[in-house]
Amino acid sequence: MKQSKKLLSLSLAAAMTMGLAAPAMAAEETVKPEEGKIVILHTNDVHCQIDQAKGEDGAVTNLGYAGVAAYKAEMEAQYGAENVTLVDAGDAIQGGPIGTLSKGSYIVDIMNQVGYDLAIPGNHEFDYGMENFLTLAKDKAEYSYLCCNFTDLNGKAVLDAYKLVDYGDVTVGYVGIDTPESFTKSTPTYFQNDKGEYIYSFSQGNEGKDLYAAVQKAVDDATKAGADYVVALGHLGNEGSTDVWTSKSVIANTTGIDVFIDGHSHETYDETVKNKDGEEVTLAQTGTKLANLGKVVIDTKTGDVTTELVSGYDKQDADTAAFVAKVNDEFSGVLQKVVAKSDVALTTKDPATGNRAVRNAETNLGDLCADAYRVMLGADVAFVNGGGVRADIDAGDITYEDIINVHPFGNEACLVETTGQDILDALEMGARLYPEENGGFLQVSGLTYTIDPSVPSGVVLSDEGEFVKVEGAYRVNNVMVGSEPLDVNKTYTLASHNYMLKSGGDGFVMFKDDKLLKDSVMIDNAVLINYIVDELGGVVSDAYADPKGDGRITVKEGTAVQPAPTFTDVAENAWYAPAVSYVTSEGIMNGTSKTTFGPTGTVTRGMVYQTLYNMAGKPAVTEPATFTDVSGKWYADAAAWAEDEGLTTGVSKGVFGGERAMTRQELAKVFADYAAQNCILPTESADLSTYSDADAVASWAKEGVEDAVALGILSGNKGKLNPTGTAQRAELAQILKSFDALEPLFTVEKVTVQNDGRDVVAIVTMPVGEGPFPAVVMNHGHGGSKEEGGGFDGVAEAMAVKGIASIRMDFPGCGESKEPFTENYFSNMISDSNACKDYLVKNYPVDANQLGILGYSMGGRLTAMIVGEKDCPYQAAVLLAGAVGDGEELANGMAVMGGAADYKEAMEIAKADGKFTVTTQYGQVQDFSATWFEEAVASKPLENAANFTKPVLVIYGDQDTVVPPEVNKLSVEAYSNVEEVVVPGSDHGYAFYNPNADITALVEGSISDFFAEQLIPAAADAAA
Repeated sequence: MKQSKKLLSLSLAAAMTMGLAAPAMAAEETVKPEEGKIVILHTNDVHCQIDQAKGEDGAVTNLGYAGVAAYKAEMEAQYGAENVTLVDAGDAIQGGPIGTLSKGSYIVDIMNQVGYDLAIPGNHEFDYGMENFLTLAKDKAEYSYLCCNFTDLNGKAVLDAYKLVDYGDVTVGYVGIDTPESFTKSTPTYFQNDKGEYIYSFSQGNEGKDLYAAVQKAVDDATKAGADYVVALGHLGNEGSTDVWTSKSVIANTTGIDVFIDGHSHETYDETVKNKDGEEVTLAQTGTKLANLGKVVIDTKTGDVTTELVSGYDKQDADTAAFVAKVNDEFSGVLQKVVAKSDVALTTKDPATGNRAVRNAETNLGDLCADAYRVMLGADVAFVNGGGVRADIDAGDITYEDIINVHPFGNEACLVETTGQDILDALEMGARLYPEENGGFLQVSGLTYTIDPSVPSGVVLSDEGEFVKVEGAYRVNNVMVGSEPLDVNKTYTLASHNYMLKSGGDGFVMFKDDKLLKDSVMIDNAVLINYIVDELGGVVSDAYADPKGDGRITVKEGTAVQPAPTFTDVAENAWYAPAVSYVTSEGIMNGTSKTTFGPTGTVTRGMVYQTLYNMAGKPAVTEPATFTDVSGKWYADAAAWAEDEGLTTGVSKGVFGGERAMTRQELAKVFADYAAQNCILPTESADLSTYSDADAVASWAKEGVEDAVALGILSGNKGKLNPTGTAQRAELAQILKSFDALEPLFTVEKVTVQNDGRDVVAIVTMPVGEGPFPAVVMNHGHGGSKEEGGGFDGVAEAMAVKGIASIRMDFPGCGESKEPFTENYFSNMISDSNACKDYLVKNYPVDANQLGILGYSMGGRLTAMIVGEKDCPYQAAVLLAGAVGDGEELANGMAVMGGAADYKEAMEIAKADGKFTVTTQYGQVQDFSATWFEEAVASKPLENAANFTKPVLVIYGDQDTVVPPEVNKLSVEAYSNVEEVVVPGSDHGYAFYNPNADITALVEGSISDFFAEQLIPAAADAAA
């Protein structure tokens, strides 16, 4: 007999838990499942976040679907598969290109693989059209979509209102609910017939009463059908949602719901809310993008309901991870699919000079993008910021990738109701810096306007660079909407994206309080794709032929171009005048008033990080800083950004110190660190001894000051650096101008290479330029990582400066590898190294005929084994303290370190226990497999050295006791074309983990010079 839920108590034990706290079941263990408990795992608003993501500290920030699958398997092992249900509360299939280009199909495939049981549509499930959603929901999804308030106008349900699921003798009824905001937060026409009449309903009428009635009916029907518990799956939300349609309003106006799993508002909560009868209802939502996985447990014996939000969970289900990887591979192919064509070249550039123009002039691509927003959202006027149009489209075929390169940010299209005055102010804001470039320069559709550069810009900005007002005359005039002059008192509909209309991006805050008619209905690249395909018939015609556009933006002729803002306290001949002009024109710094700059004013920490934040384009800040002293301050976003970027940890724990003055040496260190983070490095060192006060530079600041001087962003005066002097605003302006002129020497990108079922995390370092470049594969030492304490970073950068690309990977069980250390054996590592080489050649402008390979310590052993193979692709090799000694001695050494008599005993233990545990001399605890010992003993790295006749550099330290000089001599003697470099005073660390400038310079210099001479023909000729 089923228990009546009315006799059971309902309690909430809500806790935020880290994923590692969840009980993990080994696959080979047999554990009796806990009885009498129902587990409901829930996700919401995943928005195409299909992969696991980690922060800079290595902590998991997004679980990814493979993480969901792994946790689901753990719960099934603990509670029994028949007692675990996985549900989604909407907005899974939209939010990234992989969703857009597959119209959600790939995401549904992945959800099928993970094993979802139930889902509801969110507003964004409809973004690709009603027919597409219904096909996904009814034909493709192997799970059930539910929604009790989604009907046609005759009241016929489009989807089932509820579904009963039996758990032994207990039945749970799941009721689906979607927000009536779907009409405006997807594309309204998808809910209309060809006459523009709505043919669907979300029970949106009567101030929420229709919605409550639909939900109550579904709950009552489910209860009558035998449900002991009712779980509502809602896409309603609370913060930012229409008051009468929130989950809390639905709970407060209904009875019979025991648990409400929510979505839509991207909030994180697990709490209780009283229903219409005053009974407590559990309410939970997980945020967005799988930052958390929700877990509800119903104890059918006691009636208790507990909730958890699982975060930081690191495990990945191998089958799902492989499936997602396959989908990603297919998606890469989809990117190359031709979706349209253009009869004309669409450009962001000035055809006469080839310089970028989209940020200070009209272009045909700017016209096309703005037209797309206006037409697709049915607006009077559309704006697109020039900084959001990022790439050209050549005449001919247009691929998905071409479109995404134009709009890579994933901003979402919105429609607002605004005034003519706000439109005029926005045009003035966008033109305030003309003729200088400005990311907020507006490309337009539905209107035309003229800029008069002779009129000084009267735009007044806040300290945060946001629009305040216009003082005096407008430089924008003759604004025409269609054929009518702009009426500043009239209401217009304006289309753009959330960045501008909702978030105040580029300082356009005048629209933030406007009435939203359509909210985030599709992402930016989908707007452009749909416009070209659906509205232009798949062909961009010669209507867009003129690269300068069709005359929507004109500049008044015969007028003097207005220079950057002039300040009464900045003399024309002042040394800092050009810098002040530059930083104020670029929006990097503001004056202290409209007429003053304050050149002798004190530079504060808040000012410095705000200017860096401005220079970076003021990227969106998703979380506030952890500092306790920045809330409400004008530099709060800058502090959060700087903390997230690793630029500052504050002046003390939890304290940012925004009002604190900065010295010149502090300023130098900040900019030097930021330069290095952006791959901007000095090509030669600076000699501070030429300055009479060099001894006053603090030891902590010395390297930063040296780099800043070498980069030309810091200079002295009359032979002095004045390192401890307080920095002034004029000096900051000059530093900013000098810094902004610097170019990165290379790029650094983290990638994941799929190999034999393993995710191999690697770093690719590429020189700046077109290529093709020679390249080097870098193999780290035993138990090390792709960074090797920063040493491999330095070597890769030194090679990049000389024009050599590189890839370096984490071997199994090392660094960011998710594999256990038992997978760390020679055949796997060699396979991963080769796979990374192939990945680099396939995906980057690399010359496959000019490849080198580098191995450090155990990585040197691997390298020797690789180059000894016939048909080796490498043209040069470096063995840095290569561990090439006898294999049996190597195996015995590890065995003894782990407490065994010899490798045979260690191997037997590994076979019996699945591992042999060793604590290395560096304190690392490593589990060795029997395979490692077998392959170590069998390995003879120099046996085929005669096969490799290309140049080899053997480099080692004279104080190295791990791979001593006599072992390195074996390499020297084995190769026929060898160079030898001995590093005086170096142990096995080679300054990778303990800084030593002399050792670092010799190691990095020797390696980069060697590869440059061997792999770059011009360098080789010069050396000869």
